[in-house]
Amino acid sequence: MLTVSQIETASLATWPALETVADGHWRARFAGGFSGRSNSIWSLDPADDGDAAGRIATLSARYARHDLPAVFRVTPLTGNGILDTLDQTGWEPFKTSLVLSAPLTQTDGFDGAASLYDATDPAFLAAQTALQGFDANQRGTFAAILAALNRPACGIVIADSQGAPGASLLCVESDGIVMIYDVITAKSLRGQGFGRRMMASALSWGAENGASHAALQVQGDNSPAIALYLSMGFVFRYPYHYRRKPEAQAQ
Repeated sequence: MLTVSQIETASLATWPALETVADGHWRARFAGGFSGRSNSIWSLDPADDGDAAGRIATLSARYARHDLPAVFRVTPLTGNGILDTLDQTGWEPFKTSLVLSAPLTQTDGFDGAASLYDATDPAFLAAQTALQGFDANQRGTFAAILAALNRPACGIVIADSQGAPGASLLCVESDGIVMIYDVITAKSLRGQGFGRRMMASALSWGAENGASHAALQVQGDNSPAIALYLSMGFVFRYPYHYRRKPEAQAQ
């Protein structure tokens, strides 16, 4: 079974920030505020929690210079010294997600209606933009993140009966793990099996590109998606959440 460290390392590699600052085993990531994963501080080793207050203050100032809120992503790799500091300085938790993984022992093959794109293909960008409802700034940042990928990556889109994008996702392989992101189905098509069909294609793509495991992150309150993933062989691995300063302190 994959370790937490393996999944977190794959997550860093497969969802790049546009700027990263390293501080020991911490990574402060910046991408114009697009997604919590690429705009937060990560700790990759629970033993690296010394001088947490000073380091958090220094990195928080850097986020302020980017006109971004300072956010810490809390996982099982976040050391007790960091957690104590966040608690003592009033950083409040928000937005809990779950990480799930599955071995790729057998896959169901590609869905016949699925279109596979290079992750930087404008057609995939257009599909994701339409389904996610991105504005112009979000579209530009998402395109820059896709362009920064240096791992095998694939965008998968399934069209609706009129030929418009009905569902899509992004999958990226790193060190034998295929990470699956941005799984979305148009609201009018939900409950019709589009998600399962896309996921089957994503797992097949991962297996064909050298992955032995798949992993994904899902919001903790997204019960339909969690039920789908569990039914496809995924198992819960660990939660993570974000911490931020209360507004009065962040000003």
